[in-house]
Amino acid sequence: MDKMRKLKKCILSVTAAALLLTGIPIPDGTGLVHAAQARFSADMDAETAEWIEEAGEALQEIAEERDIMALVYLADEYPVRSTPSYESDTVVNVLCGQLVNILDIYVDDAFEVWEYVKLEYNGAEYCGYVPRTYLAVSDSRFLEWEEYYGMNPGYTTYALEEGERAVYPDIEQFPESYRAALTALKEQHPNWTFVKMNTTMDWNSVISSQLEGGKSLVYKTFPDWAKNGLYDSGNWYYATEAVLKIYMDPRNSLTEDAIFQFEQLTYNEEYHTLEAMQKFLNNTFMNDSKPAPGMDTMTFAELFWYLGKEEGREVSPFHLAARVLQEQGQGNSPLISGTYPGYEGYYNYFNIGATGTTNEQVIISGLDYAKSHGWQGAYFSIQGGADFISANYIKKGQDTLYLQKFNVNPNGAYKPHTHQYMQNISAPTTEALSIKKLYANANSLDSTFVFKIPVYENMPAEPCKEPGESLDIVLQLPAGYSDTAVWLDGVPYQGTLGNGTITVTAGDKTAKTAVMYQFNENNVPTGMYVWSLSYGKDAYIVTPQPELENLLTYHGFSVRITGKTGIRFKTGINIDLRRRLILEGVNGYKLTEYGTLIMTAKNSEIYPMVKGGEKTLRGVNYGTDDNGVFKNVVYEAVGDRYRYTSVLTGLPVEQYQTDFAFRGYAVLEKDGEQIILYGPRQARSIYFLAKRLLDMGMYGEETESYQYLQKIVSDADQLAAQTAADNQENNGANGTGESGAESGNTDNSGTDATGGTSENSENSENNGTGESGAENENLENREGSENE
Repeated sequence: MDKMRKLKKCILSVTAAALLLTGIPIPDGTGLVHAAQARFSADMDAETAEWIEEAGEALQEIAEERDIMALVYLADEYPVRSTPSYESDTVVNVLCGQLVNILDIYVDDAFEVWEYVKLEYNGAEYCGYVPRTYLAVSDSRFLEWEEYYGMNPGYTTYALEEGERAVYPDIEQFPESYRAALTALKEQHPNWTFVKMNTTMDWNSVISSQLEGGKSLVYKTFPDWAKNGLYDSGNWYYATEAVLKIYMDPRNSLTEDAIFQFEQLTYNEEYHTLEAMQKFLNNTFMNDSKPAPGMDTMTFAELFWYLGKEEGREVSPFHLAARVLQEQGQGNSPLISGTYPGYEGYYNYFNIGATGTTNEQVIISGLDYAKSHGWQGAYFSIQGGADFISANYIKKGQDTLYLQKFNVNPNGAYKPHTHQYMQNISAPTTEALSIKKLYANANSLDSTFVFKIPVYENMPAEPCKEPGESLDIVLQLPAGYSDTAVWLDGVPYQGTLGNGTITVTAGDKTAKTAVMYQFNENNVPTGMYVWSLSYGKDAYIVTPQPELENLLTYHGFSVRITGKTGIRFKTGINIDLRRRLILEGVNGYKLTEYGTLIMTAKNSEIYPMVKGGEKTLRGVNYGTDDNGVFKNVVYEAVGDRYRYTSVLTGLPVEQYQTDFAFRGYAVLEKDGEQIILYGPRQARSIYFLAKRLLDMGMYGEETESYQYLQKIVSDADQLAAQTAADNQENNGANGTGESGAESGNTDNSGTDATGGTSENSENSENNGTGESGAENENLENREGSENE
């Protein structure tokens, strides 16, 4: 035995390079063998060989009872060897953080210990050898075995640099922005090991992927800046990019309270004690005051402890208890009542298979899963959940709380960003605190823990923090709407689509309304959806106003065919909605004014086309105009809508080819504060409208109407040709057909905006068949009648 003690001491102190081995059978092409073919070199003396053989047999007994999980570390990438030699062929190259199962050992002539391991990588299984030095292990039975037989590498866990600063090899593998926090934890808990999980993934791409398809949600109690639109009936919201970055950035969780989301979730009898379980559950619905449902005497604490350590499962009972507490809260969910109609006696403590956007959908789907798997009573439900988590997550490389939520394993059993246990982005952090408390109750915080912590490419230099305040406005996309433009107080903003929402960033905190427009296949406006806005403590509060949907509608253009040249724009307003807005109010809003805004299309691209805006004309149909005169003009009633119009008359030939923009507006008032809603903006020129009428063949060439329209077209063409000739003669720019269109204040020259008259514009854009109508009434003398 003295010689054995010397051997143990030798193995503990030696870290020399391995020698080229001989006499070791090489596994087949796949490397799939169940144990190493030899445990020592042919030159090993008999007594030492006997000791190593005994150690190997003892290790195999442990490996047959449970998976001995370890993580490859201390190198960004490491080759698993076909034989225990640095010179042997590579079976597979794995990234730092790769999960392996230890099956056996080999000790070479330099007394370096190699672990014979099995692993799953990109969907295939491999076996091979890794030096013990490059494996981080927290399995307590393995560590006890290793200590007893002297089969640990004994490398120095840290070195001292000049100035007595400790340098830890595991921490040195991490980027600089991780190291200070990890060093503080190491100095407080020297037995903790930190494994860099080299994801090789781009940070921004990861965030984008995790924002897709409802993968990431926050609870209703989160601040408004963290919410990106409602996900279900009122409890869960899509997460914003800002809050997702905070929870996904591992550097924000390098504290004692949050670090356990990176812990390997395997069973360790050293510190997974029944007493700690009982203390943890004492103030929860799973306390020891009575047996668990369906059990005669066994409590929840005993259930978690027993099922966690059971052979073949070996999953942390602390993790199981914390997960149920995270899923069930106060314990009043129908999923664990055992009394839900049609599912009496069935329980689903882990909410496995419980999905949907309504409470009923979640309950029914979860209980269907429980019933189909025979989960009657607490025992079978917790056993089934534990097996599900162990087999499908922990033993498949998603062996931490973080990875169960954010699957960023590039070479795991499941494609990255799929097979994620939960949608709640805060779950890993919340469960980590629960697990930390469990270990504190067990006086085990200084035990040998291994933490696998992801690192991404192109991460921000500093950990992601709260934005402080957000100007983002998140709108639930109405059915049938797909345009990416959102109009805030009448001004267009480009939005970003995702998860059934559209997000725009306001310029400041003053926006009061958001509007989206719907268009048909011919790009004709067919719908209008309205939200009211207010700014809260740190973000915009968005309130849908479905009763104001389609408040203003577009009904086409027409052109005069007698008298002064003119272009008319027609807008509609719902008759009943108008009545209620005037008399009684809708959601507290009352109508005080509506009409039409007009400006050149070029100016509308430069200046906001809003009431009171620069270079904008206003025609009032209901309310007090600029002269102090109250107007209440309705042109006509068609279906459920009143139509009102404004016309631009007296256009000179220089403006025939000028596109003029029109849009309806409505002023609403609530609690003494005004909001202004705007209809869709549309632009046409009188030249375009006249030419379209001629092309449609609506009038015979002998009619006065034809001659009138033809004169508009020919006069404009003649002016354009003359302008082009003049420009060419003067070496100026080529004519564009827009000459003389505006001269800085064109909107206010030779024009008038007034109430409407009758016209023939029923073949206009709303049918997608044309873009103009014609009218031959005296524009200044005809008005529609009020029918209130």
